[in-house]
This record gives sequence, structure tokens and C-alpha cells, in this order.
Amino acid sequence: MIRTVIIDDEVNSRDNIRQMLKLYCNDVFVLTEADGVKSGIECINQYNPDLVFLDIKMQDGTGFDMLNQLAEINFRVIFVTAYEEYAIKAIKFNALDYITKPIDPDELISAVDRAMSALNDDTVKSRIQKLLETANPIPSPGNRKIVLRTSNTVHVIDIDRIIHCEADRNYTVFYLDGEERILIAKSMKEFIDVLESHGFFRVHNSHLINLNYVRRFLKEELICVLKDNSNIPVAFRKRDDLLNKLSKL
Repeated sequence: MIRTVIIDDEVNSRDNIRQMLKLYCNDVFVLTEADGVKSGIECINQYNPDLVFLDIKMQDGTGFDMLNQLAEINFRVIFVTAYEEYAIKAIKFNALDYITKPIDPDELISAVDRAMSALNDDTVKSRIQKLLETANPIPSPGNRKIVLRTSNTVHVIDIDRIIHCEADRNYTVFYLDGEERILIAKSMKEFIDVLESHGFFRVHNSHLINLNYVRRFLKEELICVLKDNSNIPVAFRKRDDLLNKLSKL
């Protein structure tokens, strides 16, 4: 029997997974359920499951937040999510399993079969760790935070503190209020989708700005002046889009 925990903040989703496992996966025994990051950690520490069905986005954080907070990951994970392109790309890249809502029975059976065959696969733990490094820009819903990793520090940053980002080849410089800077060894494109959903706009190939920090836009010079007095160049093709976004603030 595969001892299993279901972690999802939607009651209907948990019930659906439980019922489908009962119908299609006889070797799976559901130990308990949890509705978020905090309760999920408590369940895992208490029951020590073989397998966890883990929702990506929950009310008190993300599935990645939960995994980051565990001292050890001694179980297999099947991620459960509505279609979230960024998260799924990260999961697939690290050869881990996921199922999408609404859940397809064949998809569920295949994911469970793969999890069963990988119960003694020591590489899964390293792949999950690699996933956490890959997916760390995904912010927790509700608290608008982003996790930025440098070689020796994990920074948990309020997204509202980020004034702008600048691409520097395969690195990204984050400029925060209080004149703080953080250099991340990831290209800026890895942060664009996440930050643009939180009020940022890419005005230039090398620059992503927080629209709430714009002081003025010099239309003829194509320069955006931010509240920290940074002068950010704006690509001509981005001019009208920027004006449109500023008009809606």
C-alpha cells in the first residue's frame, strides 16, 4: 500500500482526488488531508507518507513554499494544479509528475504508476530540490512575496519593494527600495511572467519596471524616471503600451 496525503485548499478537489484514487488506484491508501501549507507540513511530519498529492497554489502559500519549509523530503510528490504554464514548465523540466484540474483518470493512473516505480529512486529528492531552485520566483498568493536565491542567501522579498529589474547577460539585478540591490544568477526572462502579473512592465529588453514607482515618463526622450531617480530607457515599440498602462494606474 502507498500511504498518501492530499494537500489542497479546495474541499471539492480533495474529495475528487480521494474518490478517484478509491476507484482507480487500489494500491493507494489516503492517510489524511490538509488544506494549506501549514497544515500540510503538520500532516507530513505526523504521518510520514510515501506519496503526497500537492496543490501548487493555496490560500496560505504555494506547494513550493511547503516543500521549502520541510527539513527533509522523504516522499514522492504528484503536483495538482489548474493550468499554470510557468509552474508546469518547471515541473516537466525536472522530470517530476503533475496532474491538471479537472483530473483525467488515465492521467491520474499514469502519475501514480510512475510514483510507485520511483519509491526507491534516490534521484527524485535531488530533482525536487532542483525544482525548488527553478520555481522559486513563483510568489505566494496573498502575501505578494518572492524568493530570490543567491549563492549563500535566500531572500524573501515583498514584491512591492522591487523598483525595477535590470538584465545583465545571464544575471538579473533587483533594485529595491532603501537602495538595496540583489544580484541573481538567472536571466530576467525567468521573472517576467511572475512580476508582470504583479504590476510590472518590460519597457526594454534589459529593463522591467514596477509601474507603481514611475515618477514621470519623458515621451520624446523615451526615458522613464522612477521614484529612486533611476532613468530607465524605453524601447520605441513599448511607448504606446507604457502610456496605456500608466493611464490605468
